[in-house]
Amino acid sequence: MSGFYWIASYPKSGNTWVRLALSALIHADTPSPSMNGSRFAPNASRRSDIEDGLDVETGDLTPDEVRALRPAAYRALAQTSKHPLFRKVHDAWSATETEGPLFPPEATLGTIHIVRDPRDVAVSWAHFAAIDVDAAIAILCDPSTIIRPHPPRVALTVPQWLSCWSGHARSWMDAPGRPGCLLRYEDLLADPATALARIATYAGIPHDETRIRNAIDATRFDALRRQEAEHGFNGGQAPGRAFFRAGRSGDWRHLLSDEQVERICTTHREMMQRLGYNESGCS
Repeated sequence: MSGFYWIASYPKSGNTWVRLALSALIHADTPSPSMNGSRFAPNASRRSDIEDGLDVETGDLTPDEVRALRPAAYRALAQTSKHPLFRKVHDAWSATETEGPLFPPEATLGTIHIVRDPRDVAVSWAHFAAIDVDAAIAILCDPSTIIRPHPPRVALTVPQWLSCWSGHARSWMDAPGRPGCLLRYEDLLADPATALARIATYAGIPHDETRIRNAIDATRFDALRRQEAEHGFNGGQAPGRAFFRAGRSGDWRHLLSDEQVERICTTHREMMQRLGYNESGCS
């Protein structure tokens, strides 16, 4: 059966780890350096999907024109593929003005949807982008946020319509079609074996306890951080910043002020409660 599995998340929520772990699981019989797994499930915003699917050149098109082509490109790629396709997605689920859903249900096999406490997202994004925490919080609270490519990526990807943290989560949770496999970053950290097995079962990926354990061992945070230190890893982070920063949850408790926490909670309280992030810290 052909079609797409979208690995969807707001940025800095664990998407890279999930892709690395899935790559290690799928390619268990073909050992390779685990960091190469970042090539698995490339970004759905890359221009090459549009150009390959529709046989068009996108270089002279406006962002709105390119966006309008994406649904048709995904449908074309789904129709011609002989196996499931996996793509990383940071866009919110939305519809184009003229061509229907950006991620067409008829080209979709399922969604692996990863969420993370927005208070920790703010900390991680500030580090990733080399901006202050207040600027990161402003991004999380802005429903008009768009990720725009910067050199040298300007020729490789198109803008990604992100929305605010709550809007992004809601868009994927309420998207039509097959219900997604929803995973919290915090649960990935606490029990990666159970989380990876859930994903594999959902996506029809062959697995057993040994394969799951081997995939997790190959993508432990300390191993990934060591490989980044030795060989580098370009995940789009600001110059001089490590991509694999800490690999833990709850840093917001000692890195955010009470005012910063309250600003996040005021904007996102409803969705935080829906996802179980209301246990502490929000008045």
